[in-house]
Amino acid sequence: DHVFQMANQSYLRLIGRSDIIGKTIRDAMPDIAGQGFYELLDSVLETGEPYEGRSQRLELQRTADGPMETIYLNFIYQPIRNDAGQVAGIFVQGNDVTDAVMAAERQKLMIDELNHRVKNTLATVQSIAMQTARSHDDPQTFARSFQARLMSLSHTHNLLTNSHWEGADLHEVLDHETAAHGGGRISLNGPVVGLSPAVALSLGMIFHELATNAAKYGALSSGDGRVFVDWSVSDQRDRKLHISWRETGGPPIETPPSRRGFGSRLIERNVRHDLAGTITLDYERDGLTAEIIVSLDREAERASS
Repeated sequence: DHVFQMANQSYLRLIGRSDIIGKTIRDAMPDIAGQGFYELLDSVLETGEPYEGRSQRLELQRTADGPMETIYLNFIYQPIRNDAGQVAGIFVQGNDVTDAVMAAERQKLMIDELNHRVKNTLATVQSIAMQTARSHDDPQTFARSFQARLMSLSHTHNLLTNSHWEGADLHEVLDHETAAHGGGRISLNGPVVGLSPAVALSLGMIFHELATNAAKYGALSSGDGRVFVDWSVSDQRDRKLHISWRETGGPPIETPPSRRGFGSRLIERNVRHDLAGTITLDYERDGLTAEIIVSLDREAERASS
């Protein structure tokens, strides 16, 4: 019946009870029923073969009114033989390795997450390289455009690294992507909005393309041009981020562009595909206006589904 004959203080602290001597394991520890430990003891007693457990999970109730707790053990069930060579008892020795197991699980999660991010980043870089190459016949202009887009990606990665990849603030992402084009000419106005890593990366690329286009062809290509970026969040139950990018004071736009460059295609793809949002580009005479709407809760919905 596996009656406890002796137990040291370490074992008693581990199981959270002290009145076990003279009791069977089934009476002393009924909370571990169905987890295979009774059966393992039975097998060691019957076969005389020791059993060694490594990082074995155990659910037990350490206090009378407390919840079931999960711990992990390294242990051995070693048969004790009498003078006739028969198994007369079982010596149990073990230690709690819960901290080590949990640390290993956290490390595995971190490695899996890192692999996921690296694969996504490499896929993004590959797409940027291919699309930039299609838009540039000259190797030098390709190199400049490709490097600028990689730097944009790098800026947002730096922001996310500073927050341990928990997210980034919208204002910080905008500021990083537009600072090189004359911070005093770009007005940023809106509340504090936290972005998930995926949303921050996509919006970072979008803002980079908008700022680059403004510097090449739009409001920032002339001395008097300005860019106004306003944003707000509506419907707190299903939060929608509204971003308005409005250029003014640049060269007048006589007619909308007849073809879309890679920058425009990247903006629309990121908004519609990566962010499942909407975007409207209006080429008014005074300058480009871009209206973007994306869901801030889309990733949470996908994680819970």
